[in-house]
Amino acid sequence: MRSDITFTRIVTHDDLDGVVSAAVLSLATGLDKFYFTGPVSIQQGRIPTSESDIVCDLPCPIRVGMWFDHHPGNLEDLRLREIDPESIPGRFDVQPSCARVVYEHFKAETDFPGFMSETVSGADRVDSFDYSTMAEWREPTVERKLADALFAAHSDQRTFHTFLTRMVRLLRDGSMEDALADQEVLENVEAYARMEEKSLILIDQDATFHETDTRKEVVIIDLTRHNRRPEIIRNAAFIRYPDALAVLMVGNQFRGGKKTTDLTLSMSLSFLMNTREHEKDIGDIMRELNAGDGHPGAAGGRIDCRSKDEMMKVKAETIERIIELWQGMK
Repeated sequence: MRSDITFTRIVTHDDLDGVVSAAVLSLATGLDKFYFTGPVSIQQGRIPTSESDIVCDLPCPIRVGMWFDHHPGNLEDLRLREIDPESIPGRFDVQPSCARVVYEHFKAETDFPGFMSETVSGADRVDSFDYSTMAEWREPTVERKLADALFAAHSDQRTFHTFLTRMVRLLRDGSMEDALADQEVLENVEAYARMEEKSLILIDQDATFHETDTRKEVVIIDLTRHNRRPEIIRNAAFIRYPDALAVLMVGNQFRGGKKTTDLTLSMSLSFLMNTREHEKDIGDIMRELNAGDGHPGAAGGRIDCRSKDEMMKVKAETIERIIELWQGMK
């Protein structure tokens, strides 16, 4: 822990791994001020940070006090910027979750409550998509329900950050089971179940396979026809296509509720790939496209387009290129 700077805020990713990372950091540092964002906002410099911030589960910003992460692409980004990762206080390690990185960094000097070890293990399982069968993935474990609650809460941007802060404090002060007993958390778990039903309808309407994907390995969900942001759970595609090996979701970026011509990409491996020897790496695919970053099992990105015509052209080319890269991996 740095002694030359007074830290004032934890800046973290707005998913379960980011929330658990913040809970662990809060216990280790005593900080109780949180800011939640996504990787693109950090990469584009839209979120001001300073040396008084501890940033976790996100790309490393230009100004930062400490940085914790586990995404290989973010490490490569530092090297491309000619920044030595060792010069940045904090810790980088390729682990199943950033929460694991933070926990391992502080556990020798912090008396964590007994439940925190299992909380971090839960973040490991969710963030690395560590499931081997459909039944295992569908099992309503406590960590899965908490991740579902966060996903559902994301649909209301007016209250999302307040809910995230609530979740950090719940997971800091009690076990995952304690957090799940919270009424607002339970309401969002129920909202997720309704979202899943709607997702299956959208998948029936918008899912297909690329013509070159003769083995039907990658489900493509094309949401660009929608003028309002669709609420959809990407991995629900595996319910409809249980033999697929991956799902790619393509849509438009929405800003302030308005549809733009920019494309968003979101892709993940099926749980089936956890039982196979392979070299498929979704994060590498996004990095190859220079569109984004992520893990071997899940990644996302964005491509700016100046017009609808350009967007349609780029979409077709990008999907074709993704399938080409996919098929080029063993």
